Amino acid sequence: MTTPTPLRRLSRGGVGVVLAGGLIASFALPASAAVAAPAAAAQFILTNMMPVSNPPTPVERSAGVVAKRTIGYSVQGRRIVARLYGSATATRIGVMIGSMHGNELGGIPVAKRLEKLGAPSGSAMWVIRNLNPDGARKYQRQNAHKVDLNRNGTYLWQGTALSREYYPGPAPASEPETKAYISFLEAVKPDVVLIYHQHGNGVDSYRQKNAGLTQGLAAKMKLAVKSFDCLGECRGTLAGWFNTAQAGAALTVELPAKVTTKRVKRWASAARWSIGYVPDVNR
Repeated sequence: MTTPTPLRRLSRGGVGVVLAGGLIASFALPASAAVAAPAAAAQFILTNMMPVSNPPTPVERSAGVVAKRTIGYSVQGRRIVARLYGSATATRIGVMIGSMHGNELGGIPVAKRLEKLGAPSGSAMWVIRNLNPDGARKYQRQNAHKVDLNRNGTYLWQGTALSREYYPGPAPASEPETKAYISFLEAVKPDVVLIYHQHGNGVDSYRQKNAGLTQGLAAKMKLAVKSFDCLGECRGTLAGWFNTAQAGAALTVELPAKVTTKRVKRWASAARWSIGYVPDVNR
């Protein structure tokens, strides 16, 4: 382990763990983190993740954080952090991404509430509160390069867009945030990924992999099941890439504009249910 250094000095290939006083300890991850099965994914977690010592807040301590991993950095150097809850040896693995667009932040309080609830029994649950910290800082959809991260993925990427706010970038996976989520999800190999957006007010059924999961999540969230087809074809999306390239199922959740404490609690409980539903995803 290296000597704790200030946050801004973390190496891009390391893992950071928060220590007392706002410092972090870092160590390097192996170059290849790919795993072939859930059991192997669990071993990857045990081998490569540092257990959290002295968590920074009582909330995280009570929620049972097993590990924190810096999965990458934004264009402007901000950390993108994944927190692991539940059992590190679980064969059921889920990932929740609270925000991908900087002007759609309603999923972040849902992510924090989910962390308080903890993972379902027998499950490993990764929570990424914010995949686009630069965009959130400016309250803009895109990242600091003015690229829409949900059009920058490798699935059916094309270099044109309906408008500037949907700019897909100069090439597929050109952005560090996109590279971060691809590398992380390929390594962890989750059974389910929940990706939160806002203003669409529904759970997406477009090219869904499991209707029962989609309908169950929508019912528990009290949202409609909708097909968000991006006015023809969704290109470069995270869900599109994951659902075609990985064995698990990704769901896009479009929250309504109004976010209340009551709704956040309901939505977080629904997300936790989805993580527990993982064994049935590919039936």
